Amino acid sequence: MTRARALFAATAGAWLLPAGRPGIGVVIVSLLVAFAAAGGSRPTFAGAFLATLAFALCVVAALRDAQWVVLVSLAAAVVLASAAATAGETWARVGAGSVAVALRLADAPAEARSLELDTARARRLAPAARGAFVGVVVVVPFGILFWTADGAFAQLGSSLPHPSAGAVPGRLLAFVLVLALVVGLVLARRRPPVYEVAPPDGPVAFAEWAIPLALLDVLFLAFVVVQVTVLFGGNERVLHTAGLTYAEYARQGFAQLLAAASLTLLVVAAATRYAGAGTRRDRFVLRALLGVLCLLTLVVLASALRRLGLYEDAYGFTRVRLAAHGLGLWLALVFVLLLAAGSTRHARWLPRTALVATGTSLLTFALANPDRMIAEQNVARWEATGRIDVPYLRSLSADAVPALDRLPPGLRAGALARLRRRLAQHEPWSSANLSRARARKSLDTQRLRLR
Repeated sequence: MTRARALFAATAGAWLLPAGRPGIGVVIVSLLVAFAAAGGSRPTFAGAFLATLAFALCVVAALRDAQWVVLVSLAAAVVLASAAATAGETWARVGAGSVAVALRLADAPAEARSLELDTARARRLAPAARGAFVGVVVVVPFGILFWTADGAFAQLGSSLPHPSAGAVPGRLLAFVLVLALVVGLVLARRRPPVYEVAPPDGPVAFAEWAIPLALLDVLFLAFVVVQVTVLFGGNERVLHTAGLTYAEYARQGFAQLLAAASLTLLVVAAATRYAGAGTRRDRFVLRALLGVLCLLTLVVLASALRRLGLYEDAYGFTRVRLAAHGLGLWLALVFVLLLAAGSTRHARWLPRTALVATGTSLLTFALANPDRMIAEQNVARWEATGRIDVPYLRSLSADAVPALDRLPPGLRAGALARLRRRLAQHEPWSSANLSRARARKSLDTQRLRLR
């Protein structure tokens, strides 16, 4: 039964996914994948929640037109589905579970050999296979004759997603990917990968970890003091201290601050794992030093986000800048979770909660409609300053149409020219998408208004 469901899901993926832009077909295939990968055992609450969150991220394909948002959402859905199949709890098991689909695919050949059909069953299936082959040979010539003889019948066939010679590679790739996803999920659920970090050979002395953490706290504190007095002090303070304009100072070092915050996560993980906090005093000092480090890192992230906000005010919003904003907010959320874990006696909940928080953050980001937010901010900037980057707005997706409608006719026509041509093209039903449907309706309304 599992094999039949897996093949059915892969066939549906080959039929629906390459037919056009992502849409409702992605949602249908994700449901079939979930049905094929589900086993007889009852899932845990955590596994069911992760699976539901993964499906919600797949639904983004039917809601948003921005391909970058859809691709990130689908990649996150695969990771969450993999974690749901394994239901790990520790950091090591959650990390391994997130990529268990790829790890367990190496076992697929051995699994396939163990599921080979026996001779009697093969004999029972042989007539049906021969009949299907003969049926295709008989039906295809008549189908071609009817297709060329009647225009209405040809139009009916054209309205359905159908494979063409050029689409064969794409459909084959979709079949293989969906089948591999189902097989990986099934194998991960049956035998979750177990990876544990080996404990340190011996306890690390108090001075060996306390001194580095204390020095790092001092460095972060010095940086935070400078940020409070300079960046948060206003434009005049920046000009007097750094000799730069506010926008130039805002742009300077933003990526470095995000990198510093990311490296701090590695420091916290290493200190938690290897610091020899055996006594009560050691545990208190470790938590205090790491707590101060996390608090100061939140201020560093606030500085980075303020820099980016000032730069966006000066030069407008782009996808890269908005994604960087989202990354900064996600890092801040992680550090808040670390602070909460440090204030409790046990933090077994942290690994899985961090994974759920990450998936929820990505879903919230997608539902917030990034391309529309970018268009709204750029239109508002144009209303305030008269400056606008029409070529960049032309690269946005159909998600941005409601915001771009606020522009005057000349600018709106330039910003929507490329999108208008794309949306005028025929799409199969499997590409049905809420954002594109609303955009087409808005563009049609504009066309009627101009008449």
